[in-house]
Amino acid sequence: MENYEIVSRLGRGAQGSVFLVQRLDNGKQYVLKKVECNDEGEANKAFQEAMALQELQHPYVCGYKEFFVTWDEEVAAMFVCIVMEYYKNGDLDRVLKQRRISKQPIEELILKKWLGQIVEALIFVHKKQVIHRDLKPSNIFMREDLSISLGDFGVATIMGDAKTRTRTAVGTMNWMAPEVLERPYDERSDVWSAGCIALEMATCGILDRDQMSKCLFDIKSNPAALEEALTKIKEKYPEDLASVIKTMLQHDFSQRPSAVELLSLPYIRECLSISSSQLVDSKRKDVTSVKKNPVPKGKGCPAVFEYIKQNHHSENCVKEALKYVEELSRTPNKHPVDTSEKKLLVQAMKDHLKCTEIQTLGYQIINNLIVGAKDSDILYTREVINVIPLSMKAHSDSPTLLKAAVVLLTALSSDESATQAIGACGGIQDILACMRRHSGNAELVAASCNALWSLTVNEANAKILTEEHGLPDVVTAMATHRDSALVIESAAAALLSLSMEDGNAAVLSEQECVTHLVQALQTHIKQAKVVKNACMALASLVEQDEESAYKVLSNPSIDGTAVAGIPIIIAAYNKHKDNADVVENVCTLFMELAEYNDILSEMGALKCEKVMADVMRRFKENQDIMTPCMAALDKLSAHK
Repeated sequence: MENYEIVSRLGRGAQGSVFLVQRLDNGKQYVLKKVECNDEGEANKAFQEAMALQELQHPYVCGYKEFFVTWDEEVAAMFVCIVMEYYKNGDLDRVLKQRRISKQPIEELILKKWLGQIVEALIFVHKKQVIHRDLKPSNIFMREDLSISLGDFGVATIMGDAKTRTRTAVGTMNWMAPEVLERPYDERSDVWSAGCIALEMATCGILDRDQMSKCLFDIKSNPAALEEALTKIKEKYPEDLASVIKTMLQHDFSQRPSAVELLSLPYIRECLSISSSQLVDSKRKDVTSVKKNPVPKGKGCPAVFEYIKQNHHSENCVKEALKYVEELSRTPNKHPVDTSEKKLLVQAMKDHLKCTEIQTLGYQIINNLIVGAKDSDILYTREVINVIPLSMKAHSDSPTLLKAAVVLLTALSSDESATQAIGACGGIQDILACMRRHSGNAELVAASCNALWSLTVNEANAKILTEEHGLPDVVTAMATHRDSALVIESAAAALLSLSMEDGNAAVLSEQECVTHLVQALQTHIKQAKVVKNACMALASLVEQDEESAYKVLSNPSIDGTAVAGIPIIIAAYNKHKDNADVVENVCTLFMELAEYNDILSEMGALKCEKVMADVMRRFKENQDIMTPCMAALDKLSAHK
């Protein structure tokens, strides 16, 4: 301390007091943080950790000048002192306060510049094996050129074994990721904090400080709170910004991207380009300047992928090459694509994420290669699958591309490991985003419901969909597209999967699912697949909830008139009495209804026993049908 004179006390942080000091030999001002230690051993350890912060030399990271240990006789304690740069323009928190007072939003160009610089700084420090853990607006300092500088890295933030330890976190809680206090954390916890800061920057002209504080608290447990904030952001900024913030604020940190993975998002790349970041290829060759050698045809996939590798900067070259690969991949046995080539395909898609045609060709190639792929194929891993949600985010306004992506996710879901990977990389959320953004597009909605049905067979994915409040979206799809057999068929199947998730019982009742399913039976009684799926979904609802059983008997339809469900089910049976799949599900529904004594009388009056007897005559050799049929008959007979 003998080299510094204390000018003033700036405040007290989570780890110690902070002072404005002046160096005696040159008169330059710095910030000095004093971190109290319990004993000499702890002080030495803290000092060694603090020394590592000197390696953080980057344009967007606060410079650390000096570290030393001192004994304060006045308080009889040992301190590690950290000397860092002083920023007279203050911090981002000050900027946000000023903007809130004037209700003036931050211009998008400035917001993008700061967001890009925050991401670049995080990528740098994470590569140095450092987690910030206390990232917030007051720790982001403003340089004189209006660029930012991440600072106030606390002692004991060195990653080392941070991925396996669960120390109590420090600092202000609002910006901290949900997992920090609950389980081992990693660098993705900083990404959550950066997402909170981006959310603050985008809403400072809309929300006051108390509203923002409540929002940051609520989004940790309530996805609806985030959606509400993002809706307001979309009114002033491009939807791509809202999409990026949502990606950074994935509640499950296993689904949240790292700072490096954020580079795959076109909007983030635009943010980085504003500051001419070397992380994006700002000097990328113009397509017209690349020598356009023809795609080597007749030499198999290896030659074409080598061509892609050599011409990866050229969008046109990559596009033409992938067109030829797509042709070859239609016969994968004749033209195999090895693991390294599949990785190159994914990289080409990431390099040209904005090109719709390249993304679509990539989907088609992957779809072709799935045929005959082994369970251990890289196609079923997160390394490949991760490009699909990235592409979906980049083209959220293209229903055609989104449908192709959703269909591919459905195809991949035939493999259990792929199903898990899709859930882990945020695929469920992206499918829901498709449905919400393009709710009027029947084909896309049907494909999305079909994908959700396939994916939520996996229990973890069903839980994700429940946490994301996806069930109302499925019901909304049925209500919006009640005349589309394709939508109703896939939505009913999705409801079947969701009805098995414990957290959905109350929501299923609130959403009047029985009403929608009975109406679907009535409207599409000629469509065997609709009847089959609707009956199975109804059976599941009836099994779990007595109220649903009574609603099947007579429940007001959408137009307010009462609809008696059992006569409609009997009519559907008579339409499809030769279809074993339909008959099995009708019998299963009757078996579940027959479990309730008060309903047996109604079933008897409506001649359900006669239907079951007819089933016995037709399918007496089919055990899958006979089991529920006999169970229903036994109940009906005993009730007489």
